[in-house]
Amino acid sequence: MYVRISGRLRLNAHSLNAQGGGGTNYIEITKTKVTVKTDNGWAVVEVPAITGNMLKHWHFVGFVDYFRTTPYGANLTERALRYNGTRFEPIEKKTRWEIPKAGNQAVIFEKDSNDKKWYLTSAPNFSGNREEASETHFIKYFADADVHGFLAPAMGIRRVSLVKTSFIIPTEDFIKEVEGERLITAIKHNRVDVNEKGAISSGNDTAQMLFSREYATGLYGFSIVLDLGLVGIPQSAPVKAEGKKFKPNLVIDPKERNARIESALRALLPMLSGYIGANLARSFPAFKLEEFIAIASEEPIPALVHGFYEDYVEASKSIIKNAEKLGFEVKTFTYGVKLEGIEATEVSSVEELVAKLLNENGGKE
Repeated sequence: MYVRISGRLRLNAHSLNAQGGGGTNYIEITKTKVTVKTDNGWAVVEVPAITGNMLKHWHFVGFVDYFRTTPYGANLTERALRYNGTRFEPIEKKTRWEIPKAGNQAVIFEKDSNDKKWYLTSAPNFSGNREEASETHFIKYFADADVHGFLAPAMGIRRVSLVKTSFIIPTEDFIKEVEGERLITAIKHNRVDVNEKGAISSGNDTAQMLFSREYATGLYGFSIVLDLGLVGIPQSAPVKAEGKKFKPNLVIDPKERNARIESALRALLPMLSGYIGANLARSFPAFKLEEFIAIASEEPIPALVHGFYEDYVEASKSIIKNAEKLGFEVKTFTYGVKLEGIEATEVSSVEELVAKLLNENGGKE
């Protein structure tokens, strides 16, 4: 299944992505520059932003949370259980590389001193015959590497993430309508340490720290791409020949593949309800999903236009229409948006969207 989602959300009083502040008492919100088309031509504007890196991290967190509850939850790296992204890089000059898995297991690669190649020598349910290290091994034993990609430079093996996220940025029309208004404000906070009498003094036993943190508000656009049709399939060898026909080169059990796809879809739920950044404990965003367009297909399909753009609905509608003319079978879903001339299913929430996508995928095993 290939899924594309673009839309808009309203964020008030958020500090979801900070930068700087190290060694100071002032924490800045992340900013970037965007181009906006105005009546007087093009303008470059600095705006608050939530990076694609931040958004992807929170999808990773959701994926791990859902997948580890499935019967295949041991097929994660140990790092994933701490919400750390996949990292495969053996120590320089090392000849034996042990990668911890969830469930107190490990996958072991060893470097041959003669041909200088890496080989899989031990893993759960391993046959015992060493195999030259490949993308297949990482996909098979590590669901987080399969869905969110990895890089193992020493082995010359990599996999592009199946989850691709854009920056979340204020929308083009919103920027123009509020021109001159400040989208970012700084608020002063106070952290105190009191003694047993409840007093704050200047002694060494108590402390008071003043600091400021920036917060932003606005109507934001987003875009997400999920290439879940490649779950369990090596990008280096996506098809295999069976007689005169070519079929997807699936290297994991179909039931586990379904569990990985479902977990990746369910991970959209916390993401699109506010779990998309930092500083959640003290300023969980005043978050409201305003609208979105989602499309799904069993074959690769074009991405939709980012929700940043003023005309993203019309532009995305043209993409869907033209894709259908080219023979793509596309399921379209909308929330808060009307797509005239397109057969689309209106959903009442992101939860309903995910439920329908799960149904398209074949339901829960």
